Amino acid sequence: MREIEQKLFDWIDLKLKDNGLAQHAIVIKDERLLMIEAAKVCVGIRESGGNNHGPMVELIQKTIGGANGESWCMAFIQSMIAYVEKKIGIYSRLYPTEHCLTCWAKSPEASRVKYFPLPGAIVIWQHGDSTNGHTGIFLEAQSNDQMLVIEGNTNSGLNKTGAIERDGGGIYLTKRSMKRNGDMTVKGFLKPF
Repeated sequence: MREIEQKLFDWIDLKLKDNGLAQHAIVIKDERLLMIEAAKVCVGIRESGGNNHGPMVELIQKTIGGANGESWCMAFIQSMIAYVEKKIGIYSRLYPTEHCLTCWAKSPEASRVKYFPLPGAIVIWQHGDSTNGHTGIFLEAQSNDQMLVIEGNTNSGLNKTGAIERDGGGIYLTKRSMKRNGDMTVKGFLKPF
């Protein structure tokens, strides 16, 4: 089950109260625009007190379960979806889970992007041939097959092998390949609403 903690909901709401785009998105019920604006205000949240810990990180983790020091990139996505669901009453068909590849596999086939992602699509990466993955919110494509993404539980750059840091220290605006970064391959994109 996906349910945003009231404290996180109120924090995002306060950050968006003077954001004209977010307020317009609420009025016209543009769920993707509202999700993007909510994610943007979360950029800068950092772990504290240890790996996968900190007051804001733990609120994010609780959206989709407990806060037990687990990886939280998908919990961040689920939190942004849950914020939109609660704020404007439009519900996502994405499978509620903390696990990226489970979300990919168990979300309806109709939620998969068939051609090219629109802003607000959820990018799913797969780590090699493993069941480990990573995720973020697609903002826009850039030249040379690059994309701007907002990701949780990552770092702003790439690790020593050129891969995405899928267990990093915070929420960052990143620039990634639309195909592959090191051994992290884009599995596909999901339509959140």
